Amino acid sequence: YQRRVRGSELQQQRKMAFYRTVKCEFGEEEYLKLQARSARVNIAKLRSSSHDLLLERGRYSTDRYNTALKACRFCCTADRDIIIAFEQLPFFEEPVIETEEHSLTECIGYHNIRSKLSDNLKSLLMLKEYGLIMNSPHLPEFGKFLTDSFNIRNPNRKRT
Repeated sequence: YQRRVRGSELQQQRKMAFYRTVKCEFGEEEYLKLQARSARVNIAKLRSSSHDLLLERGRYSTDRYNTALKACRFCCTADRDIIIAFEQLPFFEEPVIETEEHSLTECIGYHNIRSKLSDNLKSLLMLKEYGLIMNSPHLPEFGKFLTDSFNIRNPNRKRT
């Protein structure tokens, strides 16, 4: 009964949307066996949505429904005031939100490091097969990609 209740609670939480794509079954997680601490830390942050993507940071801001606060820092203008002003126009399209999926598969800010990934890992990312990545031999490479992307987002921050 508890598993079913927890499962249905998980389905209802928007914060856990990405986690549901990663976690398919109960058991020990392969990423915990990785030697590189930074890879383990960054995979854990991504899985639990405790990362620094603007989707997550915007979730806890005073104006959490303001999409301008969650707009991708690489794909949209850096001036949040411009986005807020454009939102008032009738032809305005929503800005690209900096989500886990966007940063892994589409964001131009990570294009260079994404292009260096193995073809198999790139394919799994583009197919959004995150659960398969978590149980594949590409896990160390994926962890390094996450660490490199963290360092691009936060060039002056302490490396994890």
